[in-house]
Amino acid sequence: MIPFRGMKEFPQEKYIDLENNPYLLGRVTIYHVKDDFHAEVDIIHKESHKIFKHVDIIYNQYSSEEALITGVQRLRLFLDKVEKAVVTKPKDNLH
Repeated sequence: MIPFRGMKEFPQEKYIDLENNPYLLGRVTIYHVKDDFHAEVDIIHKESHKIFKHVDIIYNQYSSEEALITGVQRLRLFLDKVEKAVVTKPKDNLH
């Protein structure tokens, strides 16, 4: 498919390196549906690009840029929540 001048092809995938894990990437996939943009947020394996964890789907954004920004924010919130859960997890006294 050849896009018209000035138009972008969809879906678009954007990748985000994860600081503490060299084997995983964050991925935001942007879809253009009618007049809206949607974003799917996943954590994927770096080599195979298979989904490790589905994070969220964001609907009804007014631009691809807004969908990307919101997708990155959702990924960050998810990673912060996971990190906080690991830090506050009580240690096992059996070892």
